[in-house]
Order: sequence, then structure tokens, then C-alpha cells
Amino acid sequence: MTRRSAVAALLGAPLFAGCGGERPAEVTGTVKIDGKPLPEGEIIFEAADGSKAPGAAPIRDGAYTVSVMPGPKKVKVTASRPPKKRDPVLGDTAREPMVGPEYNDRSTLTADVKPGKNADVNFEVKELPK
Repeated sequence: MTRRSAVAALLGAPLFAGCGGERPAEVTGTVKIDGKPLPEGEIIFEAADGSKAPGAAPIRDGAYTVSVMPGPKKVKVTASRPPKKRDPVLGDTAREPMVGPEYNDRSTLTADVKPGKNADVNFEVKELPK
């Protein structure tokens, strides 16, 4: 084993620690924006300590289902909308964020995912002003 592969193996070891036999949990729920189902977006469950792979799923009509390893999670919600002003270069394909960074890049949303099925893991977000 070369020095480089030994270092790579040691650095990668924490990613798999504690995963022996553990199975992904199923998480289902809804995401509402200002009290209404979020039409579409994405939800991401990241391990709070970064030790396990994240799980992501689309949000459709406010509902989502995602498989993720159990444990405490930081939850991120992303969604976009057409901009108020039409982009002259991108035209109708232009998009702007619909929710603020407190729900994605600097998310304050959390969940404690238990083994097995986790139903009704629901979130409420606020729409950014247009």
C-alpha cells in the first residue's frame, strides 16, 4: 500500500464508521410555503455531524419521500420561481430563489430521523418577497 492510498483510506474511514448493518430510514412529509403546499422544490437531509451521506428528494405539491440514514439531520429546502423581471438573455428559463437562505444554505430546519418509517415530518418555510 502506498503512502497516498493509506492516507486516503484513513480519511475515508470516518464516512463508513457506524454504518455496519444500519439501513436507510424512509421519511415522508410535507413542505408548506406561507401555509400552502410548496408546488415544487427539493429537500435535503444532511447528517448534523457530516458523518453520513445526505439524502435528497423532489418536493411535488408539497409532498416528499426520501431515504436517509437514521440520526439527527440538518434539513435544507430549495425552490425557485421565474423572476419578476424577464431576463433578456435567459428569457423564460431564468429562475430566482423562492425561499431564503435560512431554509437552505444557512438552514435552521432540523429533524431526528429514527430507524424504519418516519411519517409526517413536516416543514413550514416563508416565501422571499418578489
